[in-house]
Amino acid sequence: MGVFLRPGRSFDFKKFGEISSLALILPSSIAVGLVIGYFLDQWLHTQPWMLLAWTILGIISGVLNLWRGVKKYLSEPENEEKSPPSNRKR
Repeated sequence: MGVFLRPGRSFDFKKFGEISSLALILPSSIAVGLVIGYFLDQWLHTQPWMLLAWTILGIISGVLNLWRGVKKYLSEPENEEKSPPSNRKR
C-alpha cells in the first residue's frame, strides 16, 4: 500500500487504477483469442486449429501488453510533482 501513498497526501487512486488494470491484461487477451478462435473454428470447420492459433496469439499479445505496462510503470519517476502550466504569453 505504500506505493499508492505519497508523503503528506491521501491514497493515490490513479496509480492504483493503473496497476490494477495490469492484472486484467493477460486474462482478457487470452479470452479474446479463445473466443475468436472458437468462432472461426465453427465457421470454417477447422477444429481445433483456429482455436489453438488464436489462443497462442492471445497469450503472446497479453504477455507483450503486460510487459509494456509494467515497463511503463517502472520507468515513471516516483516524484510526479508537476508545476501548473503558465498562462503567460510571450
